[in-house]
Amino acid sequence: MGHYVLEGIFEGIVEYAGTDPHTTQAGWGTAPWGGNSMLRTALSMRVCAWLTATAVLGISGLASAGTEDADRLLTTGITAYRTGAPAPALQSFAEAAAKAPHDALPALWAGVAAAAVGRWQDSREYLREALRRSHTPEEARVAEAWLARLEAFDTPTLGEIDPATTIARLAFASNPRLTLREARWLGDAVHAAAGRAGIDSWLLASVIYIESRFNHESVSWAGAVGLGQLMPGTAQAVGVDPRDPWQNVLGAAHLLRWHYLEFKDWTLALAAYNAGAPAVRRYGGVPPYAETQWYVRAVLWVYGQLRRPA
Repeated sequence: MGHYVLEGIFEGIVEYAGTDPHTTQAGWGTAPWGGNSMLRTALSMRVCAWLTATAVLGISGLASAGTEDADRLLTTGITAYRTGAPAPALQSFAEAAAKAPHDALPALWAGVAAAAVGRWQDSREYLREALRRSHTPEEARVAEAWLARLEAFDTPTLGEIDPATTIARLAFASNPRLTLREARWLGDAVHAAAGRAGIDSWLLASVIYIESRFNHESVSWAGAVGLGQLMPGTAQAVGVDPRDPWQNVLGAAHLLRWHYLEFKDWTLALAAYNAGAPAVRRYGGVPPYAETQWYVRAVLWVYGQLRRPA
């Protein structure tokens, strides 16, 4: 059973992002608007919260499910989730959580499945319940990661002024280590990069908010770099240096545009940016991964907040 869970539905990862000590940190100032200061940030946790998780989640959690019924329901839920049916999976996980009231794992899975179907408040409640129950450090890490992701829906309502100013305000509110000068630089850079790629400035800003909270030093465990969290191979294909803040933003803009040109739909373009174009092609739409379902909705939520009249 443990191997089954490990090989199960979670094709993603619990992703920790912070400054990679082996990465050369890029400074500001390669965009036309200048500035040569360096953001000095402590390690920050950015979680993709994809549960491929861990052997401990799969093995010890199932072993402690408490009853055969809960174990059966958990297995049924995992099977449903694997086949792209998060709603039935959520029902099974919720029943398992009720039958094993002291076990964190069913509540944790229920929280992830609820996120996959867009039930954000239910997701929060299940994840908090998982933390209240007896849990392993790995289970706590995953629950906290998802709760952090759901904070995207608490984005400050800034209202539309003009793109560069609005984006600068969002950057400054999102990353307390930014100076006003750096935030203004980011607003100008995102607006200019979007213009070069022919996409909406607010949409690009929303992607960067979700990807990195405007932290240009963010590096994921998998190697995704910078403001737009570009993988090195992707950055090379786009023709940018991902360690350079301006080139990273420009690369993210062009990547979004490429995906839009293929799928002719911005929702699918966002899904491709997160999960990869092959996954979107394979499923004929937004893949049924909890992380991707969350990602698309979160970006569009932030976008709506930015476009809301002041």
